[in-house]
Amino acid sequence: MRAWPAFLVVLLLLAPTASAQTEWVQLDDPPSEGPDGGADPADIVDLFYSANATHVLFREDLVALPDVSNWTYVVYIDKPLGGDYKQDYRLIYAESGAYMEHWNGTDWVYQEDIVVTVDGANVSVVFEVPVDSIGGVGDTHVKVSFENYQGADSFNDPEEKAPDKGGYKIHRRSIPNLPLIVLPIFVAGLSGTIFLLRRRILPT
Repeated sequence: MRAWPAFLVVLLLLAPTASAQTEWVQLDDPPSEGPDGGADPADIVDLFYSANATHVLFREDLVALPDVSNWTYVVYIDKPLGGDYKQDYRLIYAESGAYMEHWNGTDWVYQEDIVVTVDGANVSVVFEVPVDSIGGVGDTHVKVSFENYQGADSFNDPEEKAPDKGGYKIHRRSIPNLPLIVLPIFVAGLSGTIFLLRRRILPT
């Protein structure tokens, strides 16, 4: 029975690793070139999202690595889809930093800093936002759109927009309450713990 404690340790070590793995879901094809008809460093090649119990991630693959000294990268979130405002939140990666703002009906207001990662392998920028920061999942779908603006900390006339009209719809059930890959590991670990406790407490 000495193997059981070692087995439980392995399970507990595997759990956070498994939950940290990112499973990307590709959104509909973005425009192949900017509105001006030419290629520039802010052009989007592919778009993806991922979600787990605590965070939602948005990834845009670009023609070139993001350059915040000349461009501003923004993800707009409409939650719930078709709600009171055209957009409720926006995730920003700019020269001034990586942060989220919410729309109060009149202006964009700073809410909190977020994690933004530049992925050199995929030539992409990845936005990560806590689920709780956007008010949870709720009972409706979420609409997401991407806009890249020319200029540092600029939000005037996007040079690149995806999709061209409207937004990509993400079903609310795509954001789980618990990563499924962790569940069997948790159950196995709990079962093993109960077994060990019974062996120690109950007489043989």
